[in-house]
Amino acid sequence: MKWVRHYKKKSSSAHHIVGRMRRREEMVKKKSSTEKKGNASRKVKSSVLDIPPEKYFVLRSGTPIKSIEELALMLDRISDDDFRYHVNEDKNDFSNWIKNVFGRTDLADMLDPVKDRKESQIVLLKHMVSSKR
Repeated sequence: MKWVRHYKKKSSSAHHIVGRMRRREEMVKKKSSTEKKGNASRKVKSSVLDIPPEKYFVLRSGTPIKSIEELALMLDRISDDDFRYHVNEDKNDFSNWIKNVFGRTDLADMLDPVKDRKESQIVLLKHMVSSKR
């Protein structure tokens, strides 16, 4: 008898990349938390910043975004109207949020001139991947 493994195809390559990054991060946290330095355990610093709800980015549609990673994923899902409301020739709200809330001026400067949704997502994902190395 032959067994066939079925799987659900990912809706986006961004989801696949972020999923792999999360799994790697969890493996590193587990490995680091079990290592001992002398008699004391080392604490692992989280790479994800916890921000208070009042600093979440809220889309025009009312959907909150809590992190840069979540922003990269949401760019696949938000409407064109929402994207154009937040990113146009006059402003880039995503870039401003990243600079003011997370203090990531390098990423904000790369994202600021980008006015296309897919290009914005690529900039965010490239930065996420390079910062994990």
